[in-house]
Amino acid sequence: MFLGILMGAATFAQPAGTRIPPRKDDHFQRNRVVSRVDLENKLNRPLIDATTPDLYAATGFEHNQGIIAALIGGMKAGKYVGYDPTDLEKSLTWEDLVARSQDINGGTSGEDPWESDPMEENLYDPEDPEGDLNPENDPFTDTFGSVTSGEEVDLAPLESVLEIIEDRILDKNRSEQIYDLQYLRLVWVDPGETLPDQHFVCFKYEDVMEVLENARWANKFNDAEDKNLREIFELRLFESYAINVSGRGVRSLPEAAFREQQLLEFEHNLWSY
Repeated sequence: MFLGILMGAATFAQPAGTRIPPRKDDHFQRNRVVSRVDLENKLNRPLIDATTPDLYAATGFEHNQGIIAALIGGMKAGKYVGYDPTDLEKSLTWEDLVARSQDINGGTSGEDPWESDPMEENLYDPEDPEGDLNPENDPFTDTFGSVTSGEEVDLAPLESVLEIIEDRILDKNRSEQIYDLQYLRLVWVDPGETLPDQHFVCFKYEDVMEVLENARWANKFNDAEDKNLREIFELRLFESYAINVSGRGVRSLPEAAFREQQLLEFEHNLWSY
């Protein structure tokens, strides 16, 4: 009896997003949903905001340059592989990712979209602005090594959009909707705003959970407590909108809101007495 009370209390205290997905036999309804996260949105901006090295050293987090730097850095460090965004069964190595970035770069005309860097003024030695990057001022040195090596991926075009691929599952035993995250998909956005967005690489959520746990989501209004990025995703502390539900594309924001409402109302109306 006492053990049952403890188990019930633990289940109640656990956020819905972190619960173990139900076994397939308990799936009453399941929809594969692709959602788009605008990283330039004010609510989502902390996902990519970087913190200063001094502040980062005091927090105990391994990654402090935002989610894109953490995901790319983990792949380069060999902690996991990426997946082809057009074929989720096909894995990609770091060399494949570098070649992919070079292909995108080679497919552009005019200015090099991989050359632009919003932190450029902090990267060069002030006494030799035309020379090589100053490693002491390079915020990505620890994660990516020298950015002049020719084997790097510029993060700026990847820090505008993130896509989430997940299963929305109605558990017939718990009578609730479970969010089962499957993939995080990085999207290349042309800084010149002339070329269409391109899917860059996918990461399995289960592969990157450890990296996300060591990546800081800074609370700029209160230094008493920060969260890690895994908490942000599993507690749903971000804003997104659906762009595809069960293989059917969404053509507008009003339609995205309508499709999301459909999923919620289906859950709400299913359990009537």
